[in-house]
Amino acid sequence: MTAKVSSSFLTLPVENVYRILDHLDELTIFLSLRNVCMRLNTIVDTYNRYQTLITLNLSTNDIGNRGVQYIANALQYNRTLTTLILICNDIGPTGAKHLSMALTKNNTLRTLNLRWNNIGPNGAKWLADALETNQTLMTLGLEGNSIGSKGTQYLANALQNNQALTTLNLCENLIDAEGIKHLAHALSKNKTLTSLSLVSNIINVDGAKYLADGLQHNQTLLILNLAKNEMGFEETLTSLNFAWNEMGNQGAQYLADALKNNRTLRQLDLCGSQIYDLGAEYLFDALTINRVR
Repeated sequence: MTAKVSSSFLTLPVENVYRILDHLDELTIFLSLRNVCMRLNTIVDTYNRYQTLITLNLSTNDIGNRGVQYIANALQYNRTLTTLILICNDIGPTGAKHLSMALTKNNTLRTLNLRWNNIGPNGAKWLADALETNQTLMTLGLEGNSIGSKGTQYLANALQNNQALTTLNLCENLIDAEGIKHLAHALSKNKTLTSLSLVSNIINVDGAKYLADGLQHNQTLLILNLAKNEMGFEETLTSLNFAWNEMGNQGAQYLADALKNNRTLRQLDLCGSQIYDLGAEYLFDALTINRVR
C-alpha cells in the first residue's frame, strides 16, 4: 500500500505556489497573502501579477472603515501600488485614520483618491498628520468630504512642511473664508503644490483676498480653480492682485470664469503671471464691460 505524501506549503516549489496564485484575483493577493510568512512574502514579491499591480480601484464597494483597515494593513508593506482609488466607500474618519497610519510607512503610493467618503474634519486631521511625514504622496483627492474650515486648517498646517504633494482637490468641502485664511498662509510657505481645486465651497470675497495675499509669496502654484464659490466678485471686489504667480493660460481661464459677472473691479494686477495670447483672450472676454486699469 502506497503511503500518502503530504506537502507543507512552506516546502512547495516556487513554481507550484505561482500556479496557486494564478487562480487568485489581485485583490486577494494584495490583502491576504502578504505578511503570512517570510517565504510567502518573497514568493509573492517575485510573482509577475503582483509586481505589475500598480493601480487598485475599489470605488463604490461599500467598504466602510472595517474594510479599509484591511487595505491599510496591506498598504503598509506593499511596494508596488502607486494609485489607490476608494471613491464613495463611506470610510469615515476611522477609515482615514487607518490610511494615515499606512501612509506613515508606505513610500510608493503616489495618488490617493478619497472622494465622497464622509471623513469630516477629524479624518482630515489624520491625513494631515500623515502628510507631515510622508514624502512620496503627490496627489490627494478629498472632494465631497465635508472637512470644513477646521479640516482645512489641519491640512494647511501640514502643507507648510510637506515637500511632495503637488495636487490637492478640496471641492465641495464647506470651506469658508476662515479655512481659506489658513490655506493661504500655507501657500505663502509651500514650494511644491502646483494644482489646487476649491470648486463649490463657500469662499466669499474675503476668502478671495486671503488667497490673493498668500499667492503673492508663492512661486509654484500653477492651477487654482475657484469656480462655483459665490465670492461676490460681481458686487464688491474692486482690486485684485495676482502678480508674479505664474498662473499661465489655464489659471487665467479660471480667473476669467470667476470674474464674468463682475461690475465693480477697477484694478487687476497680473504682472509676471505668464499669461499669453490665449489667457489674455479669456480675461478680455470676461472684463470687456469693466473699467479695469
